[in-house]
Amino acid sequence: MVLDQKIGLGEAYMAGDWSAEPNPKEFLKLLIRARKQHKGERSRKQPLLKSLSNLIFEWMLSLVRRLVNTYRYIQHRFRDNTLKQSAKNIKDHYDLGNDMFRMFLDPSMTYSCALFPEPLEPVEQVNFEALEQAQIRKIDVLTDMLDLRPSDSVLEIGCGWGAFAVRAVKVGMNMIGKEGQSRQSHEYQLLQRKQCNWTGLTISNEQLQWAKRKVIEEDLEEKICLKYKDYRLAKGQYNKVVSIEMIEAVGQKFLTQYFRVLSDRLIPGGIAVLQGIVCPDAYYDHYCNSSDFIKKYIFPGGHMPSIGAIKSSLPGNLKIAEMKHIGRHYAVTLDHWYRYEFGQRIDKSQTIDITPSETVK
Repeated sequence: MVLDQKIGLGEAYMAGDWSAEPNPKEFLKLLIRARKQHKGERSRKQPLLKSLSNLIFEWMLSLVRRLVNTYRYIQHRFRDNTLKQSAKNIKDHYDLGNDMFRMFLDPSMTYSCALFPEPLEPVEQVNFEALEQAQIRKIDVLTDMLDLRPSDSVLEIGCGWGAFAVRAVKVGMNMIGKEGQSRQSHEYQLLQRKQCNWTGLTISNEQLQWAKRKVIEEDLEEKICLKYKDYRLAKGQYNKVVSIEMIEAVGQKFLTQYFRVLSDRLIPGGIAVLQGIVCPDAYYDHYCNSSDFIKKYIFPGGHMPSIGAIKSSLPGNLKIAEMKHIGRHYAVTLDHWYRYEFGQRIDKSQTIDITPSETVK
């Protein structure tokens, strides 16, 4: 922890060297407050000799930490998302096993930020129904932003476990039999979505197997086609493109290529809707030149682009028409994931297989 605070703290937790009550989140919030207070105290005048000795020690420690950070950064860059490495990076996270993700995701297996009713309420206890409805609300909001029309062809880059595709296509089919609808009504627009043809791409075998099974169960094989394919190898053109929290798996080096692919896959006048986790522009340069616990252990090859980086990566024919900030909803989503069955099953000491040699308790 002395040499690498961010990664070291997480590694110490994984090793069981520390725990926190009521949960690690509250402990991390305490550390953040303490860090802010420490910065304020350092600005006060100190005796000259003490200040010099502290300065020398901090300079030496900072130098060592920079060397360690450079080493971590080089390790991360070896995981850049080339066609070959991208498949390995995804496998290392998403192919850990569907049983593990079922421990904390809602039944739709939606692994992205949900949208909750405003004002946001703190999560005091497990509320499975609230999480499920919030994920459905998110899917419906993004579907409305796509402005799906009859006979649209849709490309989903990073289709996950298939929740978006099934919801967007199936919801219209459920409206069949309703009469007296005007062509302008929301119900009529939902009805027309059944005519959309949907192509979903993933490079996770576990996700693909699950999603294909779901499509078959919903009898949507004629409307939804799911493929194991890197987005860079996609062909054809589509009216609409959607990508939900996949941009974090692109990488800084490939951002321009990612948006060029979006441009190539869209017909003139087409619409693309993206949801992603972004890094503040003010922190982006530091983030790009460092590593952290998430990059090393959670999302190998992962990279949060900044809004500025996204704008500078857009080809001339792509323009940002609308942008919504939903970061506060992610905090609530994470609380639900923690409190929902993942936390319960850990407390009950249940185990699931991840690899032949590893388990999660």
